[in-house]
Amino acid sequence: MAHKEHTPESALLEEAITVLFCEIDDAYRTLNPNGHRYGSLKKLSDSEVIALALFQQLRGIESERSFLRDAARFFSHLFPGVVGLHPSSFHRRVRKLRRYLEPLRRAIVPELVGEPETLVVDSRLLEVMHPRQVGQSAGFDGAAWVRWGTFSVYGVKLHLICATNRVPISYELSAANVAEVNLTEELLAEAKLGNGVVARKLLADLAYRSEALKEELAGCGIVLATEQADRRPGARQQIEISFSCLKRVFGLGETLATTLVGLATRIAAKISAYTYAFWVNRRLGRPQGRIKDLWA
Repeated sequence: MAHKEHTPESALLEEAITVLFCEIDDAYRTLNPNGHRYGSLKKLSDSEVIALALFQQLRGIESERSFLRDAARFFSHLFPGVVGLHPSSFHRRVRKLRRYLEPLRRAIVPELVGEPETLVVDSRLLEVMHPRQVGQSAGFDGAAWVRWGTFSVYGVKLHLICATNRVPISYELSAANVAEVNLTEELLAEAKLGNGVVARKLLADLAYRSEALKEELAGCGIVLATEQADRRPGARQQIEISFSCLKRVFGLGETLATTLVGLATRIAAKISAYTYAFWVNRRLGRPQGRIKDLWA
């Protein structure tokens, strides 16, 4: 197997991969104590599969075949079991383990955000099929049509709450025609921020303006502040940067998924990888937001 020329950059990348795997392995043993049973019968342990799934997203490679070829050529000394692994086998293992992606991500979020006083919420429309393809197929389960400016888009909507340091706290997927206000309370409930322990402000655009929602959140000690898109404060723009990074570095809008489960798995892996990228940078003493130059 070929290996990358040993340079300071490659050494740092290998250190980052090791830090990522060790954290995932420790957390996974806590979440699933029986997960390492029959490990001798598997080419890759569950922790290795999860680490590779996140590494794939951090590398920005959407095709599993291309990623496994790249991993076998350059990183087989770190993951020996990746040599000769068929993409379909890797795909099945990742889908089987997808339910652990969010718990693993949630395990490191408190260290990254602490007790945030200001939260930011927004959503992004993700097209899952070209309009011409919809009429030629049975559609995409979980997707819907929605008017977007002068166009009609067939897709889903990603709802996200993040802290002002751009770390995602909670997220949800819905059909594209679901109103933002309908998911806000669920997002906050999933964030598990406690009830009134810290006075908080939730920044949002006008799509979240609702007196009923404002009163409901006030009862939980959260002030809802809505602004027009062109009047967003600096803190409000952090979620725009998060979405931009998820699209540019992690290919959020370019998944190759053909089913809702596949799409949910890919998005969970992308957001988990994005969160772990912050965590690894902190562990290595690097600027938190510098992601692409380390993992490329």
